[in-house]
Amino acid sequence: MKHVLKQWGPELAEADLAPIVDGVWRCRLGKKTYILKRRTNRTRVWDENDLLKWLKEKGQPISLLLCTAEGVPWAEDQGVFYVLYPYLDGTPGNELPSFSEPYASEMGRGLASLHQALASYQCSGVFPGFDLFHDVASYAWKVVRGYSSIKFHHRLYHLEQAISEQLVNPYEALPRQLIHRDLHPGNLVFVDGHLGGILDFDRIRIGIRLFDLCYLATSVLSSGFNDPKQREDWVGFVQALTQGYSAVQPLEKTEGHAFLYIIYLIQLLFTAYHLDAGNSDLADLNLGMLFWIYDQHDYLQPLIEKSGGW
Repeated sequence: MKHVLKQWGPELAEADLAPIVDGVWRCRLGKKTYILKRRTNRTRVWDENDLLKWLKEKGQPISLLLCTAEGVPWAEDQGVFYVLYPYLDGTPGNELPSFSEPYASEMGRGLASLHQALASYQCSGVFPGFDLFHDVASYAWKVVRGYSSIKFHHRLYHLEQAISEQLVNPYEALPRQLIHRDLHPGNLVFVDGHLGGILDFDRIRIGIRLFDLCYLATSVLSSGFNDPKQREDWVGFVQALTQGYSAVQPLEKTEGHAFLYIIYLIQLLFTAYHLDAGNSDLADLNLGMLFWIYDQHDYLQPLIEKSGGW
């Protein structure tokens, strides 16, 4: 990878590299730290670069892609593209008390501010669409049924009926715009209790804005789902999250009605993803979360609607 880093300057070739996950490395050079990521699409890098520069101008706490000596925001090696950006100092959200209501409120406010900026971006059409309902209907339901229909046949049937009756029409009315699409706590950086950075914009899509809020909520639940106390604390987390969001960007009444149903779709989709990847443990975790939330629907729905001001 040294010859890749050298494209950003000869001094970068001396950086110490450490893999974080597949296709992502931490690069340290003296007191400076960078993140190197592998990409497959040059056009998408251009689109992301333009968006990030625009978000930075709007005051969003993001890290810009660095340009190589050739003036482009990527390095190329054997048909593979790489991007480099400065590491944002602070504490990742997944290393903080996960179910803390003050952090939940801060996350909600930060996400709402990001959504406001994304909604006003004039070149949103360059990004692909993401239709959660379609992906679940055409893909996830089949996979999940094939895995658990014998054991959970009746529960899946009642869940499918509830989604069909309560979400089909409201779903079409949900606000759509550019969304982050991968907003879990690990992609949020905090400094002194405040949101100081938002990471990983390579999955930007046009979709329902409620997805980011619900995905963030389920990501937090997954980190402590096996702890009964943390499961109960999650209810307060969701209330603080939606209150923080609504204080900056009021959510529509339709979004309040759809909130839990969007969570159900997310859980079905990620259960299917993990099954296809051969990870039955994570599939079971997501399925367990789905049924736990659904069993409490009548209790959770009024609490969520109240916290969102609907």
